[in-house]
Amino acid sequence: MEAIELHRYDEEFLAGIAQKQLLIAVNQKTGAALGYHERGWCAQQDPNVRWQRASGKAELLSYTVTRRAYSPDFPVPLVHGLVELEEGPRLVCRIETDAPESVQVGMALQAAFDGKGLIFRIVRGRTVTTAGRKTARTTTNQSKPMAA
Repeated sequence: MEAIELHRYDEEFLAGIAQKQLLIAVNQKTGAALGYHERGWCAQQDPNVRWQRASGKAELLSYTVTRRAYSPDFPVPLVHGLVELEEGPRLVCRIETDAPESVQVGMALQAAFDGKGLIFRIVRGRTVTTAGRKTARTTTNQSKPMAA
């Protein structure tokens, strides 16, 4: 089996996960959080980018329920979701739930860590607000930079 070569960007993110920290890349000049898929700045060795802890608050954008086990380490049913962090970046993750039928798009989630890595837990009673986020893709003046 071939070794997987990680990009420096992936290494930074995964080093944070190993330390039980959810990190995001932020442009220091604009305050915009850079999405996990945006690698152009990394190729240029942009000195204006720094890594910082994310709040861990997220909104569920989409999900799927796996009912066929692919590993004994991950019992079924297993829920994977696409989440948008409060700061703007999106990522695919595991969602912890005993009742996959209760999972709904738009749910509030909170990042946590278990023995296998990053996981998101459902937060009851918290509403999700997506207005006012500033990401590299945002073009309106309504957004505010993230606090340093």
